[in-house]
Order: sequence, then C-alpha cells, then structure tokens
Amino acid sequence: MKNILCAFLILLVWNLSFSQNKIDSSITKVDVFKIYPNPVQDDLFILGTNKIKSIEFIDALGNRVEIYHFNKSIIKMDVSQIKNGIYLIQAIDEKNQLEIKRLIIK
Repeated sequence: MKNILCAFLILLVWNLSFSQNKIDSSITKVDVFKIYPNPVQDDLFILGTNKIKSIEFIDALGNRVEIYHFNKSIIKMDVSQIKNGIYLIQAIDEKNQLEIKRLIIK
C-alpha cells in the first residue's frame, strides 16, 4: 500500500512540474512601459517601448479610477488630482500588448 501511495505521489508531483514547465515556456515577459518617479506626487512620466494607446488607474478594490487615451511613447501626466494611495497602472500599447505595474501616489 505504501508503494502504491508513494508511486502516486511521485506521478502527481512529476505531472505538476511537467505541466508548470509547459506553461512557463509559453509565457514571454514584455516590457510595455516604464514609470517614474514611483512613489509620485505631481508629475508622472511614462516611457513606452512602443506608442501607448491607453493608461488605466485601478485602485486597491479593483475599481477603475481613471482612464486616459494616447498615441505617443513619452507621456507626462499630472496625477495630483488622484487620491493618495496604492494603484495598479495598466498600459496597452499600439501592438495591443498589456502590462500592469504598481504605483504609489503620495
């Protein structure tokens, strides 16, 4: 009985690690944009690898706070009107590549 249980656990672990390798090899990390400074107080600078189509600010509860549309790769934004806190900033570029980063607004 111990041998059967041991063999089952080995097959289970092997299967999980094999399927994890398949998933990891198909995902490629794409740098869509860089932001600075972080934390930010007034002006936020966004540098896109390609032209940025949209920037979306999402609060800690998952609510969309602001969305902006652009067609450029260097963006200066005044974020002083956005409430202080931790946000996710989501950018979509002209190739429809998406990246999400964490942003702290003071």
